[in-house]
Amino acid sequence: MSDVREAVVLAAGEGRRLRPLTKYLPKPMLPVANRPVVDYVLDALVESGIERIVVVVGYRGDRIQTHLTAAYPDVDIEFVQQPSRLGSGHALMQAASAIDGDFLVVNGDSIIDSEIVASTLGRYESTESTATVAVAHSDTPEEYGVVITDRGLIADIDEHPVEREGYVVNAGVYVFDSSVFDALDQTDPWQGEIRLTDAIEHLDGPVTSILVNGGWLDPSTPWQLLSVSEALLGRHYGSDVYIADSARVHESAVIEGPVVIGKDCDVGPGAVIRPGTCLQDNVHVGANTVVERSILSTDAHVGANVLLRDSVVGSGARIGDCVASPGGRADIVVDGRLYTDRRIGSIVADRATVGANATLTAGSSVGAEATIGAGVVVDGTVREKSEVAA
Repeated sequence: MSDVREAVVLAAGEGRRLRPLTKYLPKPMLPVANRPVVDYVLDALVESGIERIVVVVGYRGDRIQTHLTAAYPDVDIEFVQQPSRLGSGHALMQAASAIDGDFLVVNGDSIIDSEIVASTLGRYESTESTATVAVAHSDTPEEYGVVITDRGLIADIDEHPVEREGYVVNAGVYVFDSSVFDALDQTDPWQGEIRLTDAIEHLDGPVTSILVNGGWLDPSTPWQLLSVSEALLGRHYGSDVYIADSARVHESAVIEGPVVIGKDCDVGPGAVIRPGTCLQDNVHVGANTVVERSILSTDAHVGANVLLRDSVVGSGARIGDCVASPGGRADIVVDGRLYTDRRIGSIVADRATVGANATLTAGSSVGAEATIGAGVVVDGTVREKSEVAA
């Protein structure tokens, strides 16, 4: 067991690439396999013997604080605020007065497991290093801080690589001693943000790396949210179906695992729920509706004869009868960047309404509290609280 007993969870960000799903929920609270992302982080820390956790919150931080206080009543959790989102390094600085001695730092918006935590702590404690950084292989290294290593030591971390194929990426798990706060004080902002990775070059001593794979998953875009949820369903349930005791599933409905159906859900006659689908609590799925590899959030209502494939439906959203969201592949601009050929259906954000017989094309997005009229074809982005009529 490691001697490190404290951890800081960085959970202050919004998750801009997941808009409009983060209008009312911060990224750490988005559901994957019917649990918030941050729950997987807390589980990994607790299972690794961490006894005290400092959570840095900011955007919609009350949602995180309320949830974690209720979900982990026996864990010593302290919350600190990052009032302005000024980078990961600035977020960690807010926890300086709450930490004593060596400590772990983890991102609160990526999935990790206890093996990653244990490996990172083991590497740190078995070497004479000032810090240890977990690294992982990635198919999209340009989306992360690319890590350049030299015989197990960190040589460089490039947060915005142009062409760094073949290198590993920063997995967002670190161990530091208290000198990291002095290093952060010496770190110049980049575009107004103090980045934790930039502080590493100011540390007075070697920084080691540990390669971790398998347990690190990052749901940073809507299509990654779906793929991560699908992967976790397979990991935890295999091909099984989990249905909460209070859920009501009509005897003629067909459920093909892995699928999770939460509390108080209602699945109507002839409905087909296909693999990779998650229904959170109090979700209604109408008669003869087909849902495949999709996430339906709490209180969502989906009418009869609907097709939803590779789609995410936000909390309290309403999908009318005979709506088609057939999924497919699309080119999508997210946070100013073009992503090509991504597998994605539609995104319907919290409390939005989609009228009967509407069609949601691959890659389309309906903002929070927007209204789509009957028969409308949505191709692109509908802004929050707007109305689109046929």
